[in-house]
Order: sequence, then C-alpha cells, then structure tokens
Amino acid sequence: MKKNGIVALLLWAVLHGASFGEASRRSLDPENGKGLMIGVKIYEHEGSLPELIAEWRSLRVNAVFVSPTLAAQGQFRDLARKQGISVFLILPIFFNTEELKKDPRLYGLTDRGEKAKDDWVEFVCPTRPDYRNRRLEWIKSLVRELDPDGISLDFIRYFVFWEMVYPERTLDSIANSCFDRSCLERFQKDTGITLPKGISGTSDTAKWIMAEHGREWTEWKCGVITGLARSIADEARAIKPKLRVNIHSVPWRETDFGGAIKVIAGQDLAALAATADMISPMCYWHMLKRKPPWIREVVEDVYSRTKSLVIPSIQVGNAYLNDKVSGEEFNEALEEALRPPSGGVIFWNWDALAKEPEKKAVVAARLKARNG
Repeated sequence: MKKNGIVALLLWAVLHGASFGEASRRSLDPENGKGLMIGVKIYEHEGSLPELIAEWRSLRVNAVFVSPTLAAQGQFRDLARKQGISVFLILPIFFNTEELKKDPRLYGLTDRGEKAKDDWVEFVCPTRPDYRNRRLEWIKSLVRELDPDGISLDFIRYFVFWEMVYPERTLDSIANSCFDRSCLERFQKDTGITLPKGISGTSDTAKWIMAEHGREWTEWKCGVITGLARSIADEARAIKPKLRVNIHSVPWRETDFGGAIKVIAGQDLAALAATADMISPMCYWHMLKRKPPWIREVVEDVYSRTKSLVIPSIQVGNAYLNDKVSGEEFNEALEEALRPPSGGVIFWNWDALAKEPEKKAVVAARLKARNG
C-alpha cells in the first residue's frame, strides 16, 4: 500500500473511530476483509436465508444493505449478525411512487414546467412539510421495530435521472428543480429574496432565479437536503445512539457538469458528511459510459471534500446498455473501488452477483488476496 493510502486510512480511523459501535468494530475486522466494509445490496429473497448468509460469509461480506421488507423476514437480522454481518436498511426518501399515485400534487416541478419524472424516476417535492414529517416518522418506526445496525438514505436529493447522464452532457441539458409553489415560497422566506412582480410561468421564474440568484438558490437547495438528513440522523440516533448513517450520493465529482452535484442534485457532500458516518457514491461506471479508473477518481474527489469514510457502490450486471459487463472489466472495477482512500465496496446488487459464478470467483479471489 502506498504511503498516501496509509495516511488516508489512518485519518479515516481517527475521524470516525469514536462514532462506530461494537457491532461495527466486529464487522470491520481483519478477518473479514482487511478492515474494509464489503457490502451487498439486496431487496428480496425467496430461498433459504441460512444458505444465503453463509454464502455471503464465504465471500467475506460484512455488511448488507436491504429493504425493510427483507430485514423483517424471518430470522434475517439475527442470522446476519451471528455471522458478523451488519444490517443496513435502504430507505428511499423523495422517490416514492406510492405517495405520488395517491396525491399527484406532491410532484416536484422542473425548470421546464414538467413533473419531476423521467422513466421510472418520480420525485416528491423536497419541501413539502407533511411528506417530510411522514417520512421521518416512518424511519423512526423502522428503527424501533427492526433495530438495524444502520440506515442507508437513498434518493435524498433533488430530482435527476442521473443513471442516463453521460459524459458529454452539459449543466443546461439537465432538468433543474424544484420550482413549484412550495419551494418558491420557502426559498423566498428563507433567503429574503423576492421574485419580481410581473414574472410568470415556471420557465421564466426559473431563468430569473438562476440568472440573478443562482448561487443562493443552489446553497438553499443543499440546505434543504442537508437539513432533512440531519433531522433523520438525529431522530434515529435518539432511538439507537450507535446507529450508523449512510448517504447514497450521485456519482458526480465536484466540477462535473458545471457543479451539478450541488446545482441539480442539491447534495453538498461536505455538509452531509458532518451528519452521516459514511458516503456511498453510486459508481455504476458501465451504465454511465465510463471506464473503471473513473471509480477511484470519484472516491478521491468525495474524500477530498468530506474527509469521511467513502465506500463506493459498483454495479455487477449490465443496466440500461445492451453490452454486458465482462468479468475482466468487473475485476478492474473492483480493484479500483478498493484502492485508498476507499473504505471498502458495496455490490449492486446481490441478485446479479449470484447469477454469475465468474464474478463471484473474482470477488472471492481478490478479497482473499487482500486478506493474505
């Protein structure tokens, strides 16, 4: 390991050692991945839970990111913990098709005057107080009932279908949000900025805000997201003080697409890192038409801004594109994902990995090599 990598990992330990509970130390031990978090995402499972967890253990998996439904299934949590595997609940925040179906008025509004919807991605306006309160109470109830080791906040951002934003795109080509009445009224109240009389229509309003007060608007958006993340973390830790909090982040570096991570997504990773125990950029290189070394570039960028524990999530199978993720490319991606200052890797998702013995062999071989 290079000197700068050792320094990065030591700094991470100093910054975060006190915030991790005994369960965390057990799951991040040298016997279980050289001190790295090795995680998988899984949303449902119909087979044998003991066999599933035994297979994870054989691959040195020490953290699993699951839906609340799966976490509540049978003895899932107890079985996982007995094998030293921490259980994180994946909790979608503003992506909520059920709520939107019941009340379409909750939709966010883009700068084009359209609903915050693209393909399967449908977003609630992030400033609706009733919705935010319901989401917060839902999370608190899950922490009480399921007693997870951690929560993993997904879709905690403003609307964007980033999964199909390719390298050649520009900031102006990506829909910005949210310009509905709720956001506009709260923006004016929070900042003291007043929309000029006579301006009408969503498009004209958005253009004026971005031209005259783009910096204030972006900072305010980031504050909306960070504020909710902080409230969720504080309320959940009040129930379980040693609970760990992970943030799923859009895999954009600070300057990508004209600073879109903040301007579009409203994710100020430095501010979010002050609330969360770790940041997990979704580095799905293949679907985004990138090369595996890009994964490490994203991790380094996030770490440089947050000095936090950064654990990239990488894809296993193909998505959106027809060409398949080869075993060789997956091997390279895993190598890049594990390089310092990374704190580990999360595989998206288990179903894809379970279907491909070649890639499972890659995982087993690489982690065994790291373990000596």
